[in-house]
Amino acid sequence: MSNTNKKQNTPQGLKEQRARRQRINRIKMGIILFLVLWMVACMACNVFLMIRVSSLQNQIGILAEKMLESTQVKVETNAPAPETDGDYMTYEGQEEIPDEAGAKDETVPNKDVRDCIALEDNLRKEDDPMTVYLTFDDGPSENTSEILEILKKHGVKATFFVTGKEGDEAKEWYQQIVADGHTLGMHSYSHKYSTIYESVDAFSADFTSLHDYLEETTGVDCRFYRFPGGSSNQVSNTDMNEFIDYLGAQGMIYYDWNVVCGDATSQIYTADELVQNVMTDVVKYKYSVVLMHDAAEKDSTVEALEKILQKLEKMDAQILPITEDAPVIHHNLS
Repeated sequence: MSNTNKKQNTPQGLKEQRARRQRINRIKMGIILFLVLWMVACMACNVFLMIRVSSLQNQIGILAEKMLESTQVKVETNAPAPETDGDYMTYEGQEEIPDEAGAKDETVPNKDVRDCIALEDNLRKEDDPMTVYLTFDDGPSENTSEILEILKKHGVKATFFVTGKEGDEAKEWYQQIVADGHTLGMHSYSHKYSTIYESVDAFSADFTSLHDYLEETTGVDCRFYRFPGGSSNQVSNTDMNEFIDYLGAQGMIYYDWNVVCGDATSQIYTADELVQNVMTDVVKYKYSVVLMHDAAEKDSTVEALEKILQKLEKMDAQILPITEDAPVIHHNLS
């Protein structure tokens, strides 16, 4: 037996062999553990990145809609003086969006859905009386409750173009709007431009969801509609006139606006600035439809409302809700 083998068979040699095998096993386990941890970390990173990408996509969609609305109102605010185009009001450079109604009873007669007051007939002279229709979009929310209290305090009725909100609290807001004698209008269920304006069928599905939900909740068969973005927005790849014709076939009346308070823009206005925006323009028209919002983040609008009402009352303006007898205000479609 060689000296090497003899040495390995000694207690000292066997001990060294065991120690070497243990070192090798530890190295193997370390490598395996490292690989497992590396794979788990990679999988976790992939999951995290997928979640972040999805979240960012949703945020981009929301921001795009916000920027779109902001751009529309800014364009409207900076537009040249309105002109007339036949029987319809024209706002040069303004961009808005049309909508459609869901399928209804086929016995509903077709309406002249484009019928509206001509601009020249609506321009106000100094001694002409003034009628103002306050309208609130994008609600209901907690701010809707405060707005209802302010309106009740002044004995004033308004119009609420609502979106689809779930839950008992939202249903109470819808019901309170109706119980207080205000007009309940529709402003789409989802308020997602990319979904609503994808096609007439998509719009019809959204419209039907909101109409039926409101009728079930309040008992009101809503007859008034406001398109998210207004009726002349050019975002949709579908011809806006298709949506407007569809509304007419359902016997619906759609309303745009000719006065904005400015609370839809990305610029943050103070309550006093919102008041000034409204009061500067309502004096121009015999009939003013004022665009405001009662979404949850519109606290300045709530604060401005009290001052707007006080100023309108001092001017002896008549403040009314939209009804079938009210003059219709439309934007022009290019």
